[in-house]
Amino acid sequence: MNIDNLLDLGAGIYAYSEGGEKIPGKVAEISDNDSFVFVPDGELLTREGTMVKISDGQDSVLVRVLAQTGEGIRMCIECYTSPGNERRQDVRIYDKIYIGAKFLCSAEMKPRTLAGAVERIRANKLLIDSFLKGKYGYPGIDEMPYTKESPHSQALWEINRKLDLLIHMSLAEDFKALMATTPREVNISASGIRFISDSQYKLGDLLEINLILPMVPLLFLRFVGDVIRVKAVTSYEMERHAVAVRFLQVDPETKDDVIRYLFRRQREQLRKR
Repeated sequence: MNIDNLLDLGAGIYAYSEGGEKIPGKVAEISDNDSFVFVPDGELLTREGTMVKISDGQDSVLVRVLAQTGEGIRMCIECYTSPGNERRQDVRIYDKIYIGAKFLCSAEMKPRTLAGAVERIRANKLLIDSFLKGKYGYPGIDEMPYTKESPHSQALWEINRKLDLLIHMSLAEDFKALMATTPREVNISASGIRFISDSQYKLGDLLEINLILPMVPLLFLRFVGDVIRVKAVTSYEMERHAVAVRFLQVDPETKDDVIRYLFRRQREQLRKR
Protein backbone atom coordinates (compact mmCIF):
# COMPACT_ATOMS: atom_id res chain seq x y z
CA MET A 1 0.00 0.00 0.00
CA ASN A 2 1.44 3.36 -0.99
CA ILE A 3 2.43 5.95 1.59
CA ASP A 4 -0.27 8.42 0.43
CA ASN A 5 -2.96 5.87 1.34
CA LEU A 6 -1.63 5.56 4.88
CA LEU A 7 -0.60 9.07 5.87
CA ASP A 8 -2.06 12.49 5.18
CA LEU A 9 0.82 13.99 3.23
CA GLY A 10 -0.88 17.37 3.04
CA ALA A 11 -0.95 17.67 6.83
CA GLY A 12 2.83 17.53 7.06
CA ILE A 13 4.87 14.49 8.02
CA TYR A 14 7.99 13.87 10.06
CA ALA A 15 10.46 11.09 10.79
CA TYR A 16 11.84 9.98 14.13
CA SER A 17 15.60 9.88 14.38
CA GLU A 18 17.42 7.14 16.30
CA GLY A 19 17.60 9.53 19.23
CA GLY A 20 13.84 10.15 19.17
CA GLU A 21 14.04 13.60 17.57
CA LYS A 22 11.20 14.57 15.19
CA ILE A 23 12.55 15.63 11.78
CA PRO A 24 9.94 17.26 9.50
CA GLY A 25 10.04 16.53 5.80
CA LYS A 26 8.05 15.72 2.68
CA VAL A 27 7.53 12.88 0.22
CA ALA A 28 9.04 13.71 -3.16
CA GLU A 29 8.37 10.49 -5.08
CA ILE A 30 6.05 7.50 -4.66
CA SER A 31 6.63 4.15 -6.36
CA ASP A 32 4.22 1.26 -6.88
CA ASN A 33 6.34 -1.20 -4.85
CA ASP A 34 5.65 0.39 -1.43
CA SER A 35 8.74 2.59 -1.72
CA PHE A 36 9.03 6.37 -1.69
CA VAL A 37 11.59 9.14 -1.33
CA PHE A 38 11.54 11.12 1.91
CA VAL A 39 13.20 14.56 1.88
CA PRO A 40 13.99 15.69 5.45
CA ASP A 41 14.05 19.38 6.31
CA GLY A 42 16.86 18.72 8.77
CA GLU A 43 19.64 16.19 9.24
CA LEU A 44 18.33 12.64 9.49
CA LEU A 45 21.18 10.20 10.07
CA THR A 46 20.20 6.77 8.78
CA ARG A 47 21.96 3.67 7.54
CA GLU A 48 20.83 1.32 4.83
CA GLY A 49 18.59 -1.38 6.28
CA THR A 50 17.64 0.52 9.46
CA MET A 51 14.01 1.07 10.49
CA VAL A 52 12.50 4.55 10.79
CA LYS A 53 9.05 5.64 11.95
CA ILE A 54 7.23 8.15 9.73
CA SER A 55 4.12 9.90 11.08
CA ASP A 56 1.57 12.55 10.13
CA GLY A 57 0.72 13.18 13.77
CA GLN A 58 -2.18 10.74 13.74
CA ASP A 59 -1.02 7.59 11.97
CA SER A 60 2.44 6.06 11.74
CA VAL A 61 4.27 3.59 9.53
CA LEU A 62 7.54 1.75 10.05
CA VAL A 63 9.78 1.98 6.99
CA ARG A 64 13.11 0.46 6.03
CA VAL A 65 15.86 2.66 4.60
CA LEU A 66 16.88 1.45 1.14
CA ALA A 67 19.39 4.04 -0.03
CA GLN A 68 20.50 7.65 0.08
CA THR A 69 19.78 9.39 -3.24
CA GLY A 70 20.39 12.83 -4.63
CA GLU A 71 16.73 13.69 -4.07
CA GLY A 72 16.47 12.31 -0.53
CA ILE A 73 16.20 8.98 1.31
CA ARG A 74 14.51 6.10 -0.46
CA MET A 75 12.43 4.07 1.97
CA CYS A 76 10.15 1.02 1.81
CA ILE A 77 7.02 0.51 3.93
CA GLU A 78 7.31 -2.41 6.34
CA CYS A 79 4.18 -2.17 8.50
CA TYR A 80 1.50 0.14 9.86
CA THR A 81 1.35 1.08 13.53
CA SER A 82 -1.38 2.77 15.52
CA PRO A 83 -0.53 5.67 17.84
CA GLY A 84 0.77 4.50 21.19
CA ASN A 85 0.07 0.87 20.34
CA GLU A 86 3.12 -0.33 18.45
CA ARG A 87 3.22 -3.47 20.65
CA ARG A 88 -0.27 -4.61 19.74
CA GLN A 89 -1.07 -8.24 20.44
CA ASP A 90 -2.94 -8.76 17.19
CA VAL A 91 -0.91 -9.55 14.11
CA ARG A 92 -1.64 -6.94 11.46
CA ILE A 93 -0.66 -7.22 7.81
CA TYR A 94 -1.14 -5.55 4.45
CA ASP A 95 -2.80 -7.58 1.76
CA LYS A 96 -4.96 -7.23 -1.32
CA ILE A 97 -8.29 -9.00 -0.89
CA TYR A 98 -11.93 -8.87 -1.95
CA ILE A 99 -13.80 -6.58 0.42
CA GLY A 100 -17.29 -5.13 0.49
CA ALA A 101 -18.60 -2.56 2.97
CA LYS A 102 -22.32 -1.94 3.50
CA PHE A 103 -23.70 0.89 5.62
CA LEU A 104 -26.16 -0.38 8.23
CA CYS A 105 -26.93 2.63 10.42
CA SER A 106 -25.50 5.71 12.06
CA ALA A 107 -24.11 5.76 15.59
CA GLU A 108 -27.37 6.76 17.29
CA MET A 109 -29.24 3.79 15.77
CA LYS A 110 -26.54 1.23 16.63
CA PRO A 111 -28.20 -0.12 19.84
CA ARG A 112 -31.30 -1.06 17.81
CA THR A 113 -29.46 -2.51 14.83
CA LEU A 114 -26.38 -4.33 16.16
CA ALA A 115 -28.05 -7.38 17.71
CA GLY A 116 -30.14 -8.14 14.62
CA ALA A 117 -27.17 -7.72 12.27
CA VAL A 118 -24.97 -10.05 14.32
CA GLU A 119 -27.71 -12.68 14.55
CA ARG A 120 -28.30 -12.59 10.78
CA ILE A 121 -24.59 -13.06 10.06
CA ARG A 122 -24.30 -15.96 12.50
CA ALA A 123 -27.36 -17.70 11.05
CA ASN A 124 -25.90 -17.45 7.55
CA LYS A 125 -22.56 -18.75 8.84
CA LEU A 126 -24.22 -21.85 10.29
CA LEU A 127 -25.73 -22.65 6.90
CA ILE A 128 -22.47 -22.22 5.02
CA ASP A 129 -20.42 -24.08 7.63
CA SER A 130 -22.69 -27.11 7.46
CA PHE A 131 -21.45 -27.62 3.89
CA LEU A 132 -18.04 -25.99 3.90
CA LYS A 133 -16.51 -27.33 7.10
CA GLY A 134 -18.57 -30.43 7.83
CA LYS A 135 -16.59 -33.64 7.88
CA TYR A 136 -13.54 -32.58 5.94
CA GLY A 137 -12.50 -29.24 7.42
CA TYR A 138 -10.04 -26.93 5.68
CA PRO A 139 -6.63 -27.05 7.32
CA GLY A 140 -5.08 -24.79 4.65
CA ILE A 141 -2.18 -25.29 2.30
CA ASP A 142 0.41 -24.98 5.08
CA GLU A 143 -1.40 -27.53 7.24
CA MET A 144 -2.27 -30.38 4.87
CA PRO A 145 -3.26 -33.39 6.97
CA TYR A 146 -0.50 -35.90 7.56
CA THR A 147 -2.02 -39.32 7.37
CA LYS A 148 -1.01 -42.88 6.49
CA GLU A 149 -3.90 -43.18 4.08
CA SER A 150 -3.42 -43.99 0.42
CA PRO A 151 -3.04 -41.34 -2.32
CA HIS A 152 -6.53 -42.37 -3.41
CA SER A 153 -7.98 -41.18 -0.08
CA GLN A 154 -6.06 -37.92 -0.38
CA ALA A 155 -7.48 -37.40 -3.89
CA LEU A 156 -11.00 -37.88 -2.53
CA TRP A 157 -10.24 -35.30 0.17
CA GLU A 158 -9.22 -32.81 -2.53
CA ILE A 159 -12.34 -33.50 -4.60
CA ASN A 160 -14.62 -33.00 -1.60
CA ARG A 161 -12.85 -29.78 -0.72
CA LYS A 162 -13.45 -28.40 -4.22
CA LEU A 163 -17.08 -29.50 -4.16
CA ASP A 164 -17.51 -27.69 -0.86
CA LEU A 165 -16.27 -24.51 -2.48
CA LEU A 166 -18.69 -24.87 -5.41
CA ILE A 167 -21.57 -25.33 -2.96
CA HIS A 168 -20.38 -22.29 -1.07
CA MET A 169 -20.35 -20.20 -4.24
CA SER A 170 -23.83 -21.33 -5.30
CA LEU A 171 -25.33 -20.71 -1.86
CA ALA A 172 -23.93 -17.25 -1.21
CA GLU A 173 -25.03 -14.57 -3.69
CA ASP A 174 -22.87 -12.10 -1.79
CA PHE A 175 -19.87 -14.34 -2.43
CA LYS A 176 -20.41 -14.27 -6.19
CA ALA A 177 -21.05 -10.53 -6.22
CA LEU A 178 -17.87 -9.89 -4.26
CA MET A 179 -15.80 -12.13 -6.53
CA ALA A 180 -16.92 -9.98 -9.47
CA THR A 181 -15.21 -6.92 -7.94
CA THR A 182 -11.53 -5.98 -7.91
CA PRO A 183 -9.37 -6.90 -4.88
CA ARG A 184 -8.47 -3.88 -2.75
CA GLU A 185 -5.54 -3.08 -0.50
CA VAL A 186 -6.30 -3.39 3.20
CA ASN A 187 -4.59 -3.45 6.55
CA ILE A 188 -6.21 -6.19 8.58
CA SER A 189 -6.03 -7.87 11.98
CA ALA A 190 -8.35 -10.17 13.90
CA SER A 191 -9.88 -7.14 15.60
CA GLY A 192 -10.46 -4.81 12.67
CA ILE A 193 -9.65 -3.62 9.19
CA ARG A 194 -8.51 -0.44 7.46
CA PHE A 195 -9.33 0.22 3.79
CA ILE A 196 -9.68 3.03 1.27
CA SER A 197 -13.24 3.98 0.35
CA ASP A 198 -14.94 6.40 -2.01
CA SER A 199 -17.74 6.72 0.56
CA GLN A 200 -17.39 9.17 3.41
CA TYR A 201 -18.48 7.34 6.54
CA LYS A 202 -18.82 9.00 9.92
CA LEU A 203 -17.40 8.00 13.28
CA GLY A 204 -19.65 5.44 14.95
CA ASP A 205 -21.35 4.29 11.74
CA LEU A 206 -22.23 0.60 11.79
CA LEU A 207 -21.03 -1.32 8.72
CA GLU A 208 -21.32 -4.86 7.46
CA ILE A 209 -17.94 -6.00 6.13
CA ASN A 210 -17.72 -8.94 3.71
CA LEU A 211 -14.28 -10.44 3.03
CA ILE A 212 -12.89 -13.21 0.87
CA LEU A 213 -9.57 -14.37 2.29
CA PRO A 214 -7.04 -16.28 0.15
CA MET A 215 -7.14 -19.60 1.99
CA VAL A 216 -7.85 -23.16 0.83
CA PRO A 217 -10.68 -23.11 0.01
CA LEU A 218 -11.43 -19.40 -0.14
CA LEU A 219 -12.80 -18.08 3.14
CA PHE A 220 -15.92 -15.92 2.88
CA LEU A 221 -16.39 -14.05 6.16
CA ARG A 222 -18.92 -11.49 7.34
CA PHE A 223 -18.41 -9.00 10.16
CA VAL A 224 -20.31 -6.19 11.82
CA GLY A 225 -18.11 -3.30 12.84
CA ASP A 226 -18.19 0.35 13.77
CA VAL A 227 -16.13 3.10 12.19
CA ILE A 228 -13.50 4.30 14.63
CA ARG A 229 -11.42 6.51 12.33
CA VAL A 230 -11.92 8.33 9.02
CA LYS A 231 -9.20 10.28 7.26
CA ALA A 232 -8.98 11.91 3.83
CA VAL A 233 -6.21 10.58 1.60
CA THR A 234 -4.56 12.17 -1.40
CA SER A 235 -4.29 9.22 -3.78
CA TYR A 236 -5.25 9.57 -7.43
CA GLU A 237 -6.37 13.19 -6.96
CA MET A 238 -9.82 11.95 -5.94
CA GLU A 239 -11.85 12.45 -2.78
CA ARG A 240 -11.20 9.18 -0.99
CA HIS A 241 -11.01 8.20 2.64
CA ALA A 242 -9.05 5.76 4.78
CA VAL A 243 -11.65 4.04 6.97
CA ALA A 244 -10.75 2.06 10.09
CA VAL A 245 -13.41 -0.39 11.30
CA ARG A 246 -13.42 -2.28 14.59
CA PHE A 247 -15.08 -5.71 14.43
CA LEU A 248 -17.85 -6.27 16.98
CA GLN A 249 -18.99 -9.51 18.65
CA VAL A 250 -16.83 -11.83 16.52
CA ASP A 251 -17.33 -15.50 17.34
CA PRO A 252 -14.16 -17.41 18.37
CA GLU A 253 -14.18 -19.68 15.32
CA THR A 254 -14.23 -16.77 12.88
CA LYS A 255 -11.46 -15.05 14.82
CA ASP A 256 -9.39 -18.24 14.60
CA ASP A 257 -9.96 -18.30 10.83
CA VAL A 258 -8.64 -14.76 10.50
CA ILE A 259 -5.64 -15.40 12.73
CA ARG A 260 -4.68 -18.49 10.74
CA TYR A 261 -4.90 -16.45 7.54
CA LEU A 262 -2.80 -13.65 9.07
CA PHE A 263 0.02 -15.95 10.15
CA ARG A 264 0.02 -17.77 6.84
CA ARG A 265 0.21 -14.54 4.82
CA GLN A 266 2.83 -13.14 7.18
CA ARG A 267 5.03 -16.18 6.55
CA GLU A 268 4.55 -15.83 2.79
CA GLN A 269 5.47 -12.14 2.86
CA LEU A 270 8.55 -12.80 4.96
CA ARG A 271 9.71 -15.45 2.48
CA LYS A 272 9.35 -12.99 -0.38
CA ARG A 273 11.41 -10.39 1.45
